[in-house]
Amino acid sequence: MFCVLGTLEASINGRLVLPRKSRQFAVLALLLLDVNKPVSSKRLVEAVWNGCPPTTAAEQIQTCVWRLRRSFARIGAQDGLIETTASGYALHLREDWVDTSMFDRHVSEAEIARTNGDNQAAISGFRQALRLFRGPVLAEVNSMIVQAAAATWEKRRLAVLEECIELELASGVAAGLVPELTVLVDENPLRERLRCQLMLALSADDRRAEALAAYREGRGLTVAKLGLEPGPRLQEVQRMILAGSPTSSAAAPLPQPPPVRPPGQLPADVTDFVGRSGYVAEVLGLLNVDVRGGVRICALLGRCGAGKTALAVHIAHQLRSRFPDGQLYADLGGSQRAHATVDDVLRGFLHALGYPDSWIPAARHERAAMYRSVLAERRVLVVLDDVADAAQVQQLLPGGPDAAVLVTSRTSVTELPGVSPVEVGVLPEGEAVELFTRIVGTDRCHAEPVSRNQIIRAAGYLPLSVRSAGARLAARPYLSLARFADRLRDPERRLDELAHGGLDVRDSLAPSVRRLPAEARNLWWRLSLLQGRDFPAWVAAVVGDVAPLLAEKLLDFLVDRRLVDVVGVDPAGMPRYRVDELFGLYARKRAQEELPESARARVLSRTAQCSAVGGTTMTKYLDLYEVYATDDEPAELVDESEDDQ
Repeated sequence: MFCVLGTLEASINGRLVLPRKSRQFAVLALLLLDVNKPVSSKRLVEAVWNGCPPTTAAEQIQTCVWRLRRSFARIGAQDGLIETTASGYALHLREDWVDTSMFDRHVSEAEIARTNGDNQAAISGFRQALRLFRGPVLAEVNSMIVQAAAATWEKRRLAVLEECIELELASGVAAGLVPELTVLVDENPLRERLRCQLMLALSADDRRAEALAAYREGRGLTVAKLGLEPGPRLQEVQRMILAGSPTSSAAAPLPQPPPVRPPGQLPADVTDFVGRSGYVAEVLGLLNVDVRGGVRICALLGRCGAGKTALAVHIAHQLRSRFPDGQLYADLGGSQRAHATVDDVLRGFLHALGYPDSWIPAARHERAAMYRSVLAERRVLVVLDDVADAAQVQQLLPGGPDAAVLVTSRTSVTELPGVSPVEVGVLPEGEAVELFTRIVGTDRCHAEPVSRNQIIRAAGYLPLSVRSAGARLAARPYLSLARFADRLRDPERRLDELAHGGLDVRDSLAPSVRRLPAEARNLWWRLSLLQGRDFPAWVAAVVGDVAPLLAEKLLDFLVDRRLVDVVGVDPAGMPRYRVDELFGLYARKRAQEELPESARARVLSRTAQCSAVGGTTMTKYLDLYEVYATDDEPAELVDESEDDQ
């Protein structure tokens, strides 16, 4: 008999299997949790070493399995209990040898009996299944993967127990359930269905005052710990008790959302994803660390086309086992002209969690409160892609500390409390070459390595542009890399050549630029005419025809939106700025369309004067131009888009 639902126990023919080392315990536990299914060696390594494996990890897993097989053989087990599969191992056991399989069978039989209207048989089956739990599941196994699976089993135990108690309440045995429910509510104070059942049992036993006291206690906890009101089920039971309505489950059944599988909304991982190992390790470390009293939040920040979404999805797939209650994903379109509303995202998330429209409140604050309540005790990963600002993220944070949030944004969201920002840059040369080669083909790239490198440099090592250049060449096997590199040398046609289908840096940039305040957009056009040279803030004031304080504020705004880079500081400690070369090509084209010829000529003239004067101090600027007659702090800058958050 192999027992998982409590302390790990394994015996064959009445003789115990006693793994001698904790590594073998972890391997056996994971094989039992996925009994009769293949478990990959990678997953076993993760379970044993919690993300920090030694170089010999694979060999040590083989040794663990060999020792387990030897232990089984010593007590008379048949050969082949542990099978070597293509990717790892599988433990093959009969259903009646494993308590988890027996639990599944009893629950299935109970659900069939309930469907057929035989509630007593259903109650008996549920209770038989629940008696298989002998205590906390695998508490002695020090493995994050095993503990995540154990937490899922504990949630399942509670869900089955709630179903059983629901039937028992309907059968008229409410008074006998009060002691058990009192203990369960003390152990799970935020689990509202159990509290509802306790209130129903107390009320059916003519203990209305105690039932209402249980409600007040629950409300106080949810307000204090989660900052929200009780859910609709708990409020409905309270109203029924206050009104003196029948409160047995038979007379007033509480509606339940349909059972659903944990949501798995992540987009597919990118098959040709390359590199980024430093970012991956950093984010995994941030989201794997328990933060007491708050949800874990990590924000991938970077310019348009930097590959933030692909990186976030890649990391999220690696985190799936750590969040067994599901993964939620939403593209908020923060860089687009018409981005998703928080109301729509909340509705979509609640749908994915099993709640129909009839359950979802119309008011945003009530909808957000329900969302937080649902996730209060769940281990869920929430991926919010392309968010507009921190306020948008704030309204979509889960309600409990067991969840984590991964954000991508082109803007800084560092004002979000508790966020860990990670700045995502362009690809290192080696990773850019690897990505380009995977798309174009090894033979073509190795035949023209010089041209390959010229193309990648022209693409600015930006993942979006490297991918679009590669896709364009892959679609044209007759085009030599040298010929394509020659086309990219012409600035007037480079952006056209670096576009293929939906892979176009201009299409990605345009919505973000449209949302800029007019003053920031006008300054960006003008700065692009500096042809990629770096400059101090006083030069921006000169070419932008704006006051010094406003120039600095506009530059900060553009830096926050990754449209201008800070490339260093001058000897006086003042920052120097630059417009990225590819972005500058787009901006100069737009400047020709948006700025009058006289304004463009004035920018070029003033740029020449600044170069002639030299230096980086504001004194040079004041010598050239009269002081702007303002000492006022510039007004706040607001994106020029309707605020539907």
